[in-house]
Amino acid sequence: MTNEAISKRIARELGIPDLAEILADKLPGSDLHSLLLAVIKRRVAKIEPPDLAHANSLSKTCDLDGRLLNRLEGITYETAIEFEAIELSPLIPSGAVTVLTGLDQANVLSTVRAFECASDPTIGLALECARRRKNPTQKKQIMRMCTNQRVVRFPLPTNPGFTAHFKLFSLVSAGRDTGSFSFEVAALQEHIGCYLSLVRNLTPAGFAFEDIVVEVSDTRVIAHLCSMFEIDRDAIRANVRARDSGSSAKVLEQCPTVWPKNMTNPAEDLAQYNLPKHMIAQLSMLEQEVCAPLRARHNNVRFEFNMHRLTGLGYYVGPCFHIKMKNVLGQIFMLADGGFVDWTQLLLSDGKERLMTSAIGTELLCRMFHRQ
Repeated sequence: MTNEAISKRIARELGIPDLAEILADKLPGSDLHSLLLAVIKRRVAKIEPPDLAHANSLSKTCDLDGRLLNRLEGITYETAIEFEAIELSPLIPSGAVTVLTGLDQANVLSTVRAFECASDPTIGLALECARRRKNPTQKKQIMRMCTNQRVVRFPLPTNPGFTAHFKLFSLVSAGRDTGSFSFEVAALQEHIGCYLSLVRNLTPAGFAFEDIVVEVSDTRVIAHLCSMFEIDRDAIRANVRARDSGSSAKVLEQCPTVWPKNMTNPAEDLAQYNLPKHMIAQLSMLEQEVCAPLRARHNNVRFEFNMHRLTGLGYYVGPCFHIKMKNVLGQIFMLADGGFVDWTQLLLSDGKERLMTSAIGTELLCRMFHRQ
């Protein structure tokens, strides 16, 4: 049952059909906070100390060695030396995730005050970029920031490799549109290159990686293909999940077999689809100025263009990437994810702002790739 259905049931049982509307729209925020705090105080007064010891996935400790995580975090900061290291607050303003990304508020842990618990470090970094970029002097600069942060996410995971709270290492690059796709190319090369260097730097620390693949995509191209093949965007939103690697394939089963798959030369491989010329030109630029230089520096990494990627539609705006790899058991994990978003454009009401965000699962690295 959805939250909306539950709220309607409660209102019906209490005989107050517009209960949700009263609390949401007719009470000032300060009054609502006071009311909720009073309710919580009454509930807390009934809690016995033994009740606090019951196990639950949200408050239980991480089962990894803290020193291992600490060593890994040190390596992340040493690798991302060009990025300013930021220590974020565990809270962000209420509604930040939903307003900026369009994701359901049920995906985050909201508080009774005007805040929510961090669920994505790139949100906190984006807010810091926006605050600084209000200064006309700093607005002219390119800002590069990184952080390690423990986050909480809903719905609670069922895969044993994932947990309700976990740590991520994130990068953001904020700047102005400089034309000719130049900011996008530079930021993509920096972010992808940083994660590939991190993987290389972790090997002497007891980590092992096999079959590393960088998948580059562009949500504008995918959206154009969805329109061409009449793929329902509502079906994508309802069925595609970032943690379910097969969910995109299930949605695409309904489309013709001519849907383009992974490729290495987008100009040739997409020629038959009659895409707008600027899209082909930008994909070609990504191959020539992002993939080719990185391929030369990391000859053990495979670079592809993933035209099946439906995750990120409505979240990323333009170029995005995944980095996948196998552990010694042959299990494949998508460890890093990133792309361009419009958050600083929204926060600063400035269409010339550009923001690249990305993250890698440091806790997942420790669980699945450290040779214990």
